[in-house]
Amino acid sequence: MLATIVYAINPRQDTPVEGFTAFSPTPENALKRKRALEQQIKGDGYKHWYDSKWRMAFIDRCKANAWEIRVETVMIS
Repeated sequence: MLATIVYAINPRQDTPVEGFTAFSPTPENALKRKRALEQQIKGDGYKHWYDSKWRMAFIDRCKANAWEIRVETVMIS
């Protein structure tokens, strides 16, 4: 199974700031999800995640602190 992980880099600490993970059953779905998340986070599309207010709050906190937000797709077993 593939996981798309969203996290942030806080330059004041050694470990990344955990965000959230989205799981996908196929590589195609994972890559689509990654691209969609990157676009939504880069713009304001994430503000329409009404069913995931804590995810919106994470992105808002990262942007307010000027932390770099990263989206990675990884294989998990």
